[in-house]
Amino acid sequence: MNKEDVYVGRENIIAIMALPALASLVIFYYNQILGSVAIILTIVLFFFLRNINRKKKDDFQNYVDEMNVSFDIITKNVVFEMPFPIAIVEDDRTIKWHNTYFRDLFDKKSIVGSDIEKFLPDFSDVDFKEDGMSLPKNISIDDKILQFYYQTITNEENGKTQTFLYGIDNTYDESIKQLFKDKRLVFYSVFIDNYEDIRNSTESVDRPQVIGEIDRVINEYFKKYNCLIRKYENDRYMVISEYQDYRDIYETKFSILDGVRNIEKGNTLPPTLSIGVGIAGANPTDIYSDSREAVDIALSRGGDQAVVKLEDNYEYFGGKTRAIEKTSKVRSRVISQALRRMIQSSPDIYIMGHNNPDMDSFGSSLGVYEGTFDMGKEVYIVLNEVTRPIENMYDRVTTELDELKGNILTESEALSKISPQSLIIVTDNHRKNSTEAPALLDKSDNIFIIDHHRRGKDYIENATISYIEPYASSASELVTEILSYLDEDFKARTPIAESLLAGITVDTKNFVYQTGVRTFEAASILKRWGADSVYIKRMFKDDFEIVKYKSEVIADSFIVNDFIAIAHFKRDIDGSTLIASQAADDLLNIKGVKASFVLTISNNKIHISGRSLGDISVQLILERIGGGGHLTAAATQLDMTMENAEDMLRKAIKEYLREEEENESNTNR
Repeated sequence: MNKEDVYVGRENIIAIMALPALASLVIFYYNQILGSVAIILTIVLFFFLRNINRKKKDDFQNYVDEMNVSFDIITKNVVFEMPFPIAIVEDDRTIKWHNTYFRDLFDKKSIVGSDIEKFLPDFSDVDFKEDGMSLPKNISIDDKILQFYYQTITNEENGKTQTFLYGIDNTYDESIKQLFKDKRLVFYSVFIDNYEDIRNSTESVDRPQVIGEIDRVINEYFKKYNCLIRKYENDRYMVISEYQDYRDIYETKFSILDGVRNIEKGNTLPPTLSIGVGIAGANPTDIYSDSREAVDIALSRGGDQAVVKLEDNYEYFGGKTRAIEKTSKVRSRVISQALRRMIQSSPDIYIMGHNNPDMDSFGSSLGVYEGTFDMGKEVYIVLNEVTRPIENMYDRVTTELDELKGNILTESEALSKISPQSLIIVTDNHRKNSTEAPALLDKSDNIFIIDHHRRGKDYIENATISYIEPYASSASELVTEILSYLDEDFKARTPIAESLLAGITVDTKNFVYQTGVRTFEAASILKRWGADSVYIKRMFKDDFEIVKYKSEVIADSFIVNDFIAIAHFKRDIDGSTLIASQAADDLLNIKGVKASFVLTISNNKIHISGRSLGDISVQLILERIGGGGHLTAAATQLDMTMENAEDMLRKAIKEYLREEEENESNTNR
């Protein structure tokens, strides 16, 4: 049937007849005889057209009926003969019907009446009624990958639904995608952390053996995974592999770190590696840049670790040993001169530590203030709150140094004064959201970081210079070295020198932890500047209440995994984090305890202080739940209940210990 044969409808006939009828009436008005004839002819025409239209309407209906029958036959044949798996799922998620291809996927004789999730578990989270029509789901069945789609239809009379589910074999396309992924390039930047120290500390007769053994271990490890290795400097290697081989290296958790560290060929120091891995770049240049960025992070975290640069995140391996103290002070001198130039070229300077400041944070800020003030610059310290740990120090310096109190600003006051040319110096911290005034960092790109914590997430990316040295005991130690190179005649005022010494003392727990030769050298400089150890001892005296609270925490503690102490301090009071950190230190005095964690409430969040004797990395444990710090001292804050925070902590401890056991077993094979 042609489109022209379709009937026109009763309304259209009336419209067509309107003109002849009107003409007949006009003729009848002027000539009744001719008008009567015209009216009769008009009536005859109307009935003639109506009869023709009825016939065409009947023919069209017959055509539609024939098409419905034909379409039903075609649809049934197509559905039954389609060369891919099809199933119809009823309202209660049971399979009502399926074709042969669907049954052959699972090699089952009886499928009808079974729950769809029994055969396609990926649809367990799909609500067919709500979703209606789906995006495809890739499902692996044996050696095939199928894209399953579905369409749900609801019966308006009874509200029941039926879902038409069909799958398309996408194995070839997915295999091409996987091949492309497997063949992607992965770049590794491999640095020997302490090459010069190993050379200098090894007898000349043994030196070639040590360097040769390091080369052999590195080459053998990477060649085992089909990597290309090129040594382009004495202590630097570039390694390239395909992604499929990187996955095998990833499974070993970069055991090369342990292999190199265990080299003993007459060397007195264990060699360590820093490895940066780039995998997510769009081209080889970007991937290489990612690997260099990752190795910089590994070095800034103290070395002896691998860092993998993902698209918007990092993954860390190793980092279980203390950062090795650098004997050379060349970098400290260079950093000091760079800081001096930046101070001289800036109109004003803003110094800040981390929020909830402790003695090291505030003490190192005071040290930088002193060096800047001595150069005659306009300088401010950003401090929002005088916390319990720094009360004594704050009262002392603001009382004895007349100008200082007027140069301490809150975040809002600093924001109203700062300009894009201002210099911002961040001490004892490198994480933007942990600074005293995060918004300040968006106001200027002149940022200088001085920190001793291992680099973690949320670091300040736009810093001009980052002086991050995890080997150092404290930021106060680093600042003291910088001040000693600022000017030959420089000498800090006594209250500032004592604040710096207090910062070193608190972070080393009275020169016990993370203490090296340079720590004592910095302390000797401060002593020459007039720092009084007896006064610092008075500064550390606790109130009677704090002593009681620490005893309360220790009494509440319990042991998990035979050697880890966990305790709670459930009072939300000023100085709760100080009590928690000191209690964590005291818990290490218990026989058999290798690490301790104390949970407390601070600013409506759960603060966790972690401490260890060095056998366990509390940093790696707390990094799993958003924290950071050092091997022996770390912390984190969580916005949740104390019970949930403890559950997360226990899980992190369990994962850390399990990985340690796996690494131990791999090393001993």
